[in-house]
Amino acid sequence: MSTLQEYKAARGTLPPQYYAWQIFGSGFENVGKEGKPVTLPLRDPADNEIMLRVDALGLCQSDIKIISQGSKHARLRGRDLANDPTVLGHECAATVVKVGRNWEGRFKPGERYIVQADIYYRGVGYAFGYLIPGGLGQYCYLDERALDGDEGCYLLPVKPETGYSQAALSEPWACVEMSYNLIERMEPGDGDVLVVTDIEIEQWRADLPNARIVPRALDGLPEGQFDDIVIPLPSPEIVDALAPRLRKKGIMYLLGFPVVDGTVSLDIGRIHYEDVRYYGGGNDLESVKQSNSRHDLLEGGEALFMGAGGPMGQMHVQRAIEIPMGPELVVVTDLDRGRLDHIERRFGDIAKNKGVQLVTLAPSQFDSPEKMDAHIRELARGGYDDVIVMAPVAKLVPQAMSYAADNAVVNVFAGVGIGSMADIALRDLCRGIKIIGSSGSRISDLRKVLEMVERNELNTNLSIAAIGGLNAAREGLEGVNTARFPGKTVIYPQIPDLPLMPVEEVEARLPELRGKMGPHAAWTKEAEQALLEKYV
Repeated sequence: MSTLQEYKAARGTLPPQYYAWQIFGSGFENVGKEGKPVTLPLRDPADNEIMLRVDALGLCQSDIKIISQGSKHARLRGRDLANDPTVLGHECAATVVKVGRNWEGRFKPGERYIVQADIYYRGVGYAFGYLIPGGLGQYCYLDERALDGDEGCYLLPVKPETGYSQAALSEPWACVEMSYNLIERMEPGDGDVLVVTDIEIEQWRADLPNARIVPRALDGLPEGQFDDIVIPLPSPEIVDALAPRLRKKGIMYLLGFPVVDGTVSLDIGRIHYEDVRYYGGGNDLESVKQSNSRHDLLEGGEALFMGAGGPMGQMHVQRAIEIPMGPELVVVTDLDRGRLDHIERRFGDIAKNKGVQLVTLAPSQFDSPEKMDAHIRELARGGYDDVIVMAPVAKLVPQAMSYAADNAVVNVFAGVGIGSMADIALRDLCRGIKIIGSSGSRISDLRKVLEMVERNELNTNLSIAAIGGLNAAREGLEGVNTARFPGKTVIYPQIPDLPLMPVEEVEARLPELRGKMGPHAAWTKEAEQALLEKYV
């Protein structure tokens, strides 16, 4: 058995200690100690644990949020990082190396898994890479929270032939996939319902017997929040008054067109993180339901990706090009022309072969913002069927709405904080433009993406722009923070001294990998295999 075969089978001798990037507070100075990973004892797993070797880990913008906020990060729930540090990293491909007594028969050394980061145990969230120390180290431990949680086991098995980086990047891809596969309510339910009308009161009582009905002057409006608010012939004043009264996952139904044009101030953060929705596009509840039933990109449509030059934006663009029955026109904007050139090199031939028109636009190509705006509109004269907002700026949403066609979907994928307000033209909502947003992913999304990877329907390696070893991870995180690379950075913890390098430099700096890379210096499973054969 070769050294690499022993590695894959997890049969090698384990070291007495390992290295991990613990975080002790906010700021990059608190990642590790003196700019280096922390040395920790490699103990045997407790009876309720398994020990995993981390084979590959993708760095994420979410890691930067933890570094920025420290103990104030919502998912850390005030954890005292100075005295109880955690380990960053949640885009993780790992191999079981030891099994605690409680899990014997369930897990075996050599089995490969990826981790669903959003872990719930007895109704409480314990995210991997947050409250549960994550994968930015050579080894990690998981207990019953991840192995027998509220949705069962949060580990998904990976086939032996699947690449480590391919598997690790299934996690961020699952977040992309979920944003197009949301499961949402489309009509008023059994909760607290409010109808705002001066007419047809008896008909509304018959249609929605559990509803509270108030006049348009809002006289007698009860205190508290509502699950559903129905407003025939809405006005900006009524919408502004009632938007804060929607509960988490609440829906406002806007029937018909506004009696008065104007803008409404909407909390875009609530749309993204609390699943608040505003549905228009019809004169009654049934037609509004039909207008808002689509979540995925429109087949044969025209899609605009705003600020999509970064790693996650590139995933959205790749998906739009590769999915069956996707859009015919994909327009991508970004401030950085170099990032767009990377997209052209990486996906241009794929788009051409799929019959998709790929257009990339940066401000540097135009004399003024107005000319760029006019060109974007000229490309889709009837408006875009899908507009995906990849920059975390709430003020971009009104612009996205102005680009959108009737009954379009505006997907605010980039996370903007709750309380981030934007002035939205009420008429845009009433013509059926649906604003959606989502955070994280479900285990079903991760399973779907992994299955696509293992059926060779999705090449997650096309997302990789840089690789490095564990000691380079802090430099890699700083690179994520400064947008140094146009795509994902993958860390190989078992090769600690591998320098951080863009994929374009791999063949020159690592001669053993020559001829193993893909077109335009794309990272491949074969390149990874050669890397591991040389260095593990």
